[in-house]
Amino acid sequence: MKVVICEDECYWRDALKASIFRWALNKNIELQCADFYSSQELIQYLNAHIDIDVVLLDISLSSEDIDGMTTAKYIRKMGNRVPIIFVTVDSARAIDGYLVEAMGFLKKPIDEKRLSLFLDRVVKQKKPERVFNIIAESTINSVRQSDIFFVEVNNHTIIYHTTKEEIHLRGTLNKVMQLLGCENFVQIHRSYVISKSKIYRIKITYPYSVDIFNGHEIINLPVSRNYINNLLEVYSDDVLE
Repeated sequence: MKVVICEDECYWRDALKASIFRWALNKNIELQCADFYSSQELIQYLNAHIDIDVVLLDISLSSEDIDGMTTAKYIRKMGNRVPIIFVTVDSARAIDGYLVEAMGFLKKPIDEKRLSLFLDRVVKQKKPERVFNIIAESTINSVRQSDIFFVEVNNHTIIYHTTKEEIHLRGTLNKVMQLLGCENFVQIHRSYVISKSKIYRIKITYPYSVDIFNGHEIINLPVSRNYINNLLEVYSDDVLE
């Protein structure tokens, strides 16, 4: 597993490295760890290495350098989808991490249990991504799991909203859930199924709703009374896994 740390304070950089190596030792995982103190070094390294598994990035890099959030936005602008975990002393600064599809954040001092949960998830995500064959009227569409934002039904017409296009076919959400499964998707309404990984924010007071991020804009969808408890339970479990 290849990990990169970008942290301008030597103490925290060393602490992160020590925690990551302890995790790797406990999991019997071969580890390569590179560390940098500036965003420029990090970006140069990522440009030269396309096989990095995860980046741990300090949000508050020194004033002489661009900060971690700006660095993350630049990494995404490069087209690099490497998982990013923010490291911060102020968790409020990590809220905008959803805009760069960050995996999450670690608050200093580092909670090794939380770090382990994130790294375990990175290992899990390295498994081959599922590809669904979605059969429309005259085509068979191969769609990667990560390319699906949400699915809706309108007058018995199923609409898959994906990164590339909308796919229309006849059917029901029950059949959609049978195809997609519950591990990465959740039904929030009689008319909507969403990808867990695209959840940006959940409104937990009535009328309930959920915001999902499609890479360009936030889309608001209603959540019905019958599904809000399950959504909150599923989302909390997903965050803690």
